[in-house]
Amino acid sequence: MNSIKTVAILGASGTVGSLSGGLMAQNGLKVYFLSRTQQGSERGLQKAISQARSELIAHNIVCGDYEHLLKEAVAEADWVVEAVAEDVGIKQQMHERVEVYKKPQTIVSSTTSSLPLSELVKGRSAEFKKNFLSTHFYNPPGRMPACEITGIEETDPAIVDFMKVFLVNQLRRAIIPVKNIPAFAGNRIGFVLFGRITSLVLEFGVEMTDYLIGPYTGRLMAPLATIDLVGLDIHKAIIDSLNKHTKDAMHSWLAVPGYINTMLQRKLLGYKTKGGFYKKLESGKYVFFDPATCDYIPAIEPHVAFVEKAKHFTRMGMYREAFETILSAQGREAEVVKNILCAYVAYSYSLVGEVTDSRVGIEGIDDVMSYGFHWAAPSIIVEVLGGPDATARLLSQNGFEIPDALKAGLKSHFNIINSGKYFVAK
Repeated sequence: MNSIKTVAILGASGTVGSLSGGLMAQNGLKVYFLSRTQQGSERGLQKAISQARSELIAHNIVCGDYEHLLKEAVAEADWVVEAVAEDVGIKQQMHERVEVYKKPQTIVSSTTSSLPLSELVKGRSAEFKKNFLSTHFYNPPGRMPACEITGIEETDPAIVDFMKVFLVNQLRRAIIPVKNIPAFAGNRIGFVLFGRITSLVLEFGVEMTDYLIGPYTGRLMAPLATIDLVGLDIHKAIIDSLNKHTKDAMHSWLAVPGYINTMLQRKLLGYKTKGGFYKKLESGKYVFFDPATCDYIPAIEPHVAFVEKAKHFTRMGMYREAFETILSAQGREAEVVKNILCAYVAYSYSLVGEVTDSRVGIEGIDDVMSYGFHWAAPSIIVEVLGGPDATARLLSQNGFEIPDALKAGLKSHFNIINSGKYFVAK
């Protein structure tokens, strides 16, 4: 394989499939959009057009369903992107169908972020496995350029190397090479924290939780608002998969509170259903889900002294002073903010060498959190907390084990000057 001209997207009605396929079409590739129904693929096309803000990409996209177009699309494709439901059985069945029609050299990749790759190709031929890998695009790919990439034991390393170059040069992705471990780096870190943060809603409520752990702490979007963007159904599916396929020191944080199951039953999934943790009224104002009553309540517009002071420093670009304010604050609210910051740093640094190659240090972790979540890189949080030694003392005071990578003082290419966009004070 020395070029890719035609791509088949399987699961094009979904967000990741449609939007990643749209990027490919924007870059001049012929792209087949396939889903269970023609209508589903056409909905995916509209998502892609909305992302591109241009209907011109439709000239490069062919929509259809599996029954009528799968054979033609897969037989022509140089690259088949499997983005179907995050279910091992469904993916296995799709790969079985793909193998019947694909060319010998066709590359097949899965966009899975949480399922064991080796399980997805059980029963497939050696040739299929040789050309199989994971290309985990972050959502929405038009704004999140991160792409975690890895193969299985049988994958030809040359295929992985070729795809790294292609994804960078043709699709302008920020590539993060990872090891073949379920959930890779980004989602393991992000959803461990989301698990803890959703449990805090029971204590503080939605609005106060997002206020305390909001953008001023190093993220473009508050965490519960982010889950609304992802979708609560996707959030639960990833948490469930992480519980099933991973086990580590932070495993106890992987929980789905009962109120989220109630939200799922009521189809309160987030932005896609116009109601999740947040709900926007016709007036333009927001109301917030209350886990105690399972109803929406008006905004309380919280005001906590140390948060407002930290936000003031953040607006002035004085990020170290903002975090010094957090660290010196007392009380339950300050304790929670410090606990989340410690968990982010401790867990991120602990994955160096386990999920990413230890030879590149913290950079792979920094890249995936910056380009995949729009969170300040863990190494930047270490810097604004006072450096590795000061951060190690903070972790110890809060009951966290100090990772070897932090003890080694690992730093990456990020710095405060070009990371200011992650510290937003609204």
